[in-house]
Order: sequence, then C-alpha cells, then structure tokens
Amino acid sequence: MSMYFVGIDISKYKHDCCIFSSADQQIVSKFTITNDKVGFEQLLTSLNSLSNPEDIKIGFESTAHYALNLELFLEYANHSFMEVNPVLIMEYKMSTTLRRTKTDSVDCESIARWLITVEYKPHSKGFYHAYSLKSLTRLRDRLIRQRSFTL
Repeated sequence: MSMYFVGIDISKYKHDCCIFSSADQQIVSKFTITNDKVGFEQLLTSLNSLSNPEDIKIGFESTAHYALNLELFLEYANHSFMEVNPVLIMEYKMSTTLRRTKTDSVDCESIARWLITVEYKPHSKGFYHAYSLKSLTRLRDRLIRQRSFTL
C-alpha cells in the first residue's frame, strides 16, 4: 500500500498542488485549483482517486486566513492536514538545492517532499471553533478599548 504526500502552496486566489507517491517518490500529479468550492471539489476528486484518506498526508504553509476555507473543507471531507511554518520549508529548499527560485510550483513540490522527511502531525479537529473564539475575543477586546476611549 502506498502513501501519498500532498503539498499545497496557498495563495489568495489559487492554490498550487503537488502529489508525491511514497512508493517511488515520484510526482503523481501537479495542478492548480481555485480558492473556492469548485477548486476544492477538484482537489477532493484527485485525492479520492488515489487512496483512502488515512493514506494521504496533506501539508501547506500557514498563511493567515487564505487557507481557512480549504482547512474547513478538508476537515469536513475527513482528510487530515498539517500546517507548516514557511521558514521550515524555505530552509528545506535551501538545503536541497543551490538555486534561488521562488515559484509556486516549486513551493508545492518542496512542501510535499518535506512531508516525506518529517513526522506527520495533523492539525487538530475542530480548529475552526478555536479560531472563531479567538476572533470573537479580539473583537470584544477592541470594542471595550473603543468604549473606554470614548468615555
């Protein structure tokens, strides 16, 4: 049974994806999806054609709120994912090549290759509730400060 490693480079309007097979460590697929439900469905179709969700490891750089919809979509589709610090990916790329390229297709490939080399620690389920609570807490704090300033 083969494991699959999916690297996704997150952008505002699109995400570049690269899928590696652990069996031969070759690229299975490389494609771009839009940052919307249509694009996410395209990704899910590609993932479902590979294997069971348990055999697929997905990773992407933490990029503030641009990945939030994708994270929710993957969680509802029962796929685990791992958010990666962009600095780790940059250091990994520097350790594997002398070229100084900054292209999204190379980034998604680096993320997928990096996933092969580390212990997979998927994001916890229900993260959205924690994210919402954090946002509400910050909003409340801002409102209290505004109220105090106007009094």
